[in-house]
Amino acid sequence: MNRSEEVIIILSTDELTLNTEEVWVECEDAKLYGVLYIPKNVPAPGLLICHGMNAQGFHLLTIYKQLARTTCKNGFVSFVFDFRGVGKSVGKFDYGWAEQKDITCALNYLASRPEVLSNNVYVVGHSLGGVVSLYALQNEARVKGLVLWSTPKNHDYNVRKFIKRTKGAFGLYSFLLLSRIDKVINVSRLFRLRVYGINLRLKDVREKLMKLDACKAASNLSIPLFVVVGDQDVIVGVDEAKEIFASAHRPKNLLILRGADHVFKGREVEVIAKTIGWIKRVEGEVSTSLQKG
Repeated sequence: MNRSEEVIIILSTDELTLNTEEVWVECEDAKLYGVLYIPKNVPAPGLLICHGMNAQGFHLLTIYKQLARTTCKNGFVSFVFDFRGVGKSVGKFDYGWAEQKDITCALNYLASRPEVLSNNVYVVGHSLGGVVSLYALQNEARVKGLVLWSTPKNHDYNVRKFIKRTKGAFGLYSFLLLSRIDKVINVSRLFRLRVYGINLRLKDVREKLMKLDACKAASNLSIPLFVVVGDQDVIVGVDEAKEIFASAHRPKNLLILRGADHVFKGREVEVIAKTIGWIKRVEGEVSTSLQKG
C-alpha cells in the first residue's frame, strides 16, 4: 500500500445501527462472558479484544467497548470478553497461563460465527492481555495481525519494578523473600499484594506471572505486530515497548504516544484511530495477497 493512500476511519457517532449479542463461551473449566458487535455488512473480518489485568475485566475501562464499537462501524465483527475469574466470567484467575486457553476459546468462537471470515481475524491485547495474546497466537494461521497496547517486556522485570515503585526497595526485598516462604505457608497476612482489585498469592506471582516473557514470545511470532505505548506510562515503559519491537520479526510497527499513560486516558479516540488505521493497512495487504494468489 502506498504511503499516499489514505485509510478512511469512521469515528463519529452516526446513523449506523450496531447489532450486539451477549454470549457465554465454554472453555474447559471456565465460562467466558463477552459481547459480540456485528456490522451491517457480513461476512466480515473479525477482531478479538483482550483486556488488561483487573478484577472487573473489560468493564473497568470504556476504551474496550469503545474499540469494539468503532471497529464494528468500520466493518469488523468485534468480540470483547472477560478472562476467567474476572468481570462476569466464571473460573479462577491463573496469572496469564490458563488465560492463553481463554484466548483460543474466544478465537474459536469468533471464527465459528457465520458473520465472520474465519481466516481473517485480528487481535488487540492490552497490558497482560497483550502478553497472553503473544503466547496464545503462536502458529495461529487465522490471525493476520496483533496489536499490543502498553504490554510489559517480561513480568519478572515488570513485577519487580511495580513493587519497588509502590512499596519501595524494602518492599521488593520482602516480596522476594516471602514469595519463597509462601510455597510452604500462606503469608498473605504478612505481605498483601492486591493489583487492580485482584488479590495475588505471592508464590503464584513468582512461579507463574513472573515467568511470562513477551520478548521471547514476540520473537517466535510470525504475524504482523503493532506495538503501542504512551511515554507517560509509569507501569510499562517506552524501553519495554522498544525491546518487544526489537524482538519481533517484520512486518512490525512501533507507536509512542506523547503524553499518554498506561490506559490512554483522554487519548482513547487517538489510539483507537491509530489501531484501526494499522489494521486496515494490514487488511489491505492481506486482500492484495489473496487476489494475487
